[in-house]
Amino acid sequence: MHKLKLLLLIAMSSTAVFAAPVEESATVALDNQAFQKFDDQFYLGWGATYGNLTNAYGENANYGMTTIGFGVERLFDMGLWMRFDGTMMIGYSNFNSSNPNAITAPLGQNPSIANLDMKIGYAFPVVKDTLLVTPYGLVGRNTNLSSNSLNNNMSTGSDGTTTPTINTTEDYFLTGGIGGRIEYIPADWVELYFDQNALYSSDQSQPTSTYSSMSNFSFTSTLGAKFNVWQELQLGASAYYTRYALVNSATYAQQYQLNPQNDIGFMATIGLTY
Repeated sequence: MHKLKLLLLIAMSSTAVFAAPVEESATVALDNQAFQKFDDQFYLGWGATYGNLTNAYGENANYGMTTIGFGVERLFDMGLWMRFDGTMMIGYSNFNSSNPNAITAPLGQNPSIANLDMKIGYAFPVVKDTLLVTPYGLVGRNTNLSSNSLNNNMSTGSDGTTTPTINTTEDYFLTGGIGGRIEYIPADWVELYFDQNALYSSDQSQPTSTYSSMSNFSFTSTLGAKFNVWQELQLGASAYYTRYALVNSATYAQQYQLNPQNDIGFMATIGLTY
């Protein structure tokens, strides 16, 4: 009988020892639960961007474009955060201000016709159910169908007409960089967030010796909100500002070419949480 009691006591002690880590693990998983209600989502969106272009002579032009967007986001129990975003341009207008050459080179270095970007980071709960900080890395492939790539890939025939020399769908940037985002939940149906990144885009259009590569740095600040309005339905809105800095100076052939300086924009989204 005494041996039986001793065995039961050992078994109960062992159960308690193993139960503690399980309970602790469950608590850790719940640290992100409030944010998972917003970040586990996929969406469709519509947005607009307004930007400024300039050339080596200080001549300016402005442009506006409309885009559609789509994406999916996931915050895992362990803290891993992933987000995939895609955009495609559906409309573009050039607003010439002081540059007569804007008419012959309307695209400038923006817009990007189609973008695909992925962010991967790790979330740190600063204040449980209220404040979350996530540093991340970004990789992407962004179309570079711009004045530089179009001019570089054009050849003039004997009759004076110009035609593309290669498939322009091969003109793109490979983008990489780092960033961070802060998420704040003021109420159980709304989340506010701020996202800041610094990116380097490498020009893959292989310009000839008369054209400099249009590789550039960009810095984007985004302020947004997500609203869980009804069951799994989520509405979102964000506004952003981007500043560009070209890596290389323009060659003589690019003196009149328009390059981006900055742009502002917004996107409204509708999606489902899961």
